Amino acid sequence: MMKKSIIQNTVLGFLLVSGLVACNDAWDNHYEVKDDLNPTETLWDVISSRSELSEFTNLLKRTDYENLLKQDRYFTVWAPANGFTYSENNDSLLQAEFIENHVADFSYVASGTLADNQIKMINGKYIFFNGANGNYTFKGCPLKTRNIATKNGILHIIDGYADFTSNLWENLAKVDSLSEINKFLKSFTRAQFDRNNSVPGPIINGEQTYLDSVVIEQNEWFSRIGYLAREDSSYIMIAPTDKAWREQYEIAKQYYVYPTSKVDGDSLQDLNAKRAICDHLVFSKAENHLRPEDTSDILNQLSQFNGDSLISNYRSWPRKIFYEKKNDELSKLFDNKIEEYHLSNGSMYVVDKLNYTPLKCWHDTIKVEGENSFDIALKTSNSDVVMISRDSIELRKRIPSGMYGVFSPTTGTGNPTITATFKNVLSAPYLIKIVFIPANLIDKDVTELYPNVVTIQLEYRDAGGKKQKVTLASKVENDPTKIDTMVVSCADVKGNPWDYFRFPVNEYQLEESEETFTQLSIASVVTSRQKDKDRTLRIDKIFLEPIDAEKYDKEHAE
Repeated sequence: MMKKSIIQNTVLGFLLVSGLVACNDAWDNHYEVKDDLNPTETLWDVISSRSELSEFTNLLKRTDYENLLKQDRYFTVWAPANGFTYSENNDSLLQAEFIENHVADFSYVASGTLADNQIKMINGKYIFFNGANGNYTFKGCPLKTRNIATKNGILHIIDGYADFTSNLWENLAKVDSLSEINKFLKSFTRAQFDRNNSVPGPIINGEQTYLDSVVIEQNEWFSRIGYLAREDSSYIMIAPTDKAWREQYEIAKQYYVYPTSKVDGDSLQDLNAKRAICDHLVFSKAENHLRPEDTSDILNQLSQFNGDSLISNYRSWPRKIFYEKKNDELSKLFDNKIEEYHLSNGSMYVVDKLNYTPLKCWHDTIKVEGENSFDIALKTSNSDVVMISRDSIELRKRIPSGMYGVFSPTTGTGNPTITATFKNVLSAPYLIKIVFIPANLIDKDVTELYPNVVTIQLEYRDAGGKKQKVTLASKVENDPTKIDTMVVSCADVKGNPWDYFRFPVNEYQLEESEETFTQLSIASVVTSRQKDKDRTLRIDKIFLEPIDAEKYDKEHAE
């Protein structure tokens, strides 16, 4: 039975399998019948013949282990003596959570001093088998009889039984209020038969049979947010109740609106909104310098061992870090906590409201660096990249990439045009910004600084999927005396001026062949008579900076 607030010790190695995973040499060495033990009875023979194990025997008969314990595979069994109170109607759960919690591969005898001795059970759990001077325990249960040798293993009889402790992945299915997130994450699970680590049986009618089939459970979310089913990992997980899930879903789906012309737009919107919710729910204790076995108040742990921040496990770039000093965003993650579970591979905090903001989690800055030749197209322009010396520490702080792009006209009277392509734009508001570099930033011999004169146009898709082009700024100038961040003025549908632009549809994870990428063109429009203007564009970056959608909608409603 799952218990809340059980302090678990540090777990060691794990492979998510339903049976043994071991190299072939280890298999041959450990699974062979031990002829030197002399016994002729199998584990099944001995267990089923002992009256004090009749209750355990009846449970074994409901699982594969009635047959497995007769085979030439070598096990150690810690069998509960009659009188234990355990019941489970589901035979699969009975096998995984009870029987396989008392059976291990290989030989483990109760002898000498066993201290902090963890045994990997068939179900992947690690259980302490400790003791000395004839007194031994198995997960705290005293051994009544020990070291009964059989033809294919060792039998110990214990008083009581070893409670099954869920891991985070298992616990999602055990908490009724987590059905929404459990259903979504588990929908990505795929089972794969592991032939190499399965136990071969006889060949029947020319077909290889298996005494024990090893099935590896694969799920793309393991590599995305964390291996929640591994017993050798340790995580913190914030789990939203169904109520919290539905509330956050209504917010997230607004950012993933697809054009009405896209056939599968609704299903993509649903998928990506749910992905956005899940991406930042898991935190590695190791990466955040927290002790795996510590189950004290989470904020006290963070305060003591990790300062005032918590790094999300999702490998986005830049990584998502929640800071306490920034509007208490760290402590707010654990507000509305209604339950907590301390499990075999970490702690789960069930919350009735997710205090995640879109700006923190999925509504990201989208930028194109000026030196990026892949996402910048040129027209009547030559291009060059200027590198900033590593010794220019202060300058590199202002230009983190350490370089910028230079776009010069192909003729003395020409004007360059550059077009930046933005990918994964969401159906949300953004500030549109361009960072111009002064001509004398590197070349100190330049004494006369002239501004650029540019016209800026935006190309995007409307709600129906049609391409639209709008001129955002015409013949505007930058400040040539400094690193100048220009905020491009936009307008709403009524023509009112605003600093930001709301994209009606999103382009998240669309294929390039769909030609829906947002583009911003910057065209120099210096005339032949404007001798005091600069035709050469020097660009650090062009970027879309996210704006709070709730704030945008409120302002536009007024």
